[in-house]
Amino acid sequence: MKPSPILLTVALCLLGILGCQTSSYGPAPVTAELIRAGAARHANEETLSEGRRLFVSRCIECHTLPVVSRYSASAWPHLVDKMAGRADLKSTERNAVVAYILAAHVQTK
Repeated sequence: MKPSPILLTVALCLLGILGCQTSSYGPAPVTAELIRAGAARHANEETLSEGRRLFVSRCIECHTLPVVSRYSASAWPHLVDKMAGRADLKSTERNAVVAYILAAHVQTK
């Protein structure tokens, strides 16, 4: 028995909506507060902006974007290292992603 086209359409729409949901707010924008948090880790606005851009564009190629508070600050560098090869991140890009995530992580506390 073939599924109804309407049922199939509804199911695909729900999967699309749920699959794209990363959090209710999405990745933190690069604000003055985030820049201050990044400065504590020697990351400037340019690095944080690049890190956010890469986080949003490369990480979503394989999975939904995780909420940065999901993992501890000490776990993030290891997680990014583990996935950097799949995301084709160069060393400087990997460092920018980690800097962005750690600065955004500070804001969630």
